[in-house]
Amino acid sequence: MTASDSVQGSAAGALLDIGKFFTRWDETDDSRAVFREGGRAGDVFYRDRWSHDKIVRSTHGVNCTGSCSWKVYVKDGIITWESQQTDYPSVGPDSPEYEPRGCPRGAAFSWYTYSPTRVRYPYVRGVLLQMYREAKQRLGDPVAAWADIVSDPERSRRYKRA
Repeated sequence: MTASDSVQGSAAGALLDIGKFFTRWDETDDSRAVFREGGRAGDVFYRDRWSHDKIVRSTHGVNCTGSCSWKVYVKDGIITWESQQTDYPSVGPDSPEYEPRGCPRGAAFSWYTYSPTRVRYPYVRGVLLQMYREAKQRLGDPVAAWADIVSDPERSRRYKRA
């Protein structure tokens, strides 16, 4: 007598039989192996999560003074994941190697890149922007326009007071 024979007559056995009716798989007579239908299509999402088109060497520019090197994996122009570079030059035979480099603050950079709270354009004072646009329209060259503003002490004082 097997375990499945003892369950056959009970209510639990009836529920198991109903469960087999609603599932999409076949199993062996001893219930040890299950043959699922439909293949591995559900794995595509997971596998694509780690796929990439290229690896780019980069650093994290968010308030970072270390400039640690990172491997940035890019797919369709979007950062998919990152790992720390480990190919720094040796510090010498008398010291342990300082690898991998990189901090949690830097590792959060790819989230920050696509954050809706990210500042995408530099802040500028309205008075300065107005002066710059007027000077650029008058002179035509952006560098000459900026030089015109900063070389005039009165204009410099005016935008710095704003």
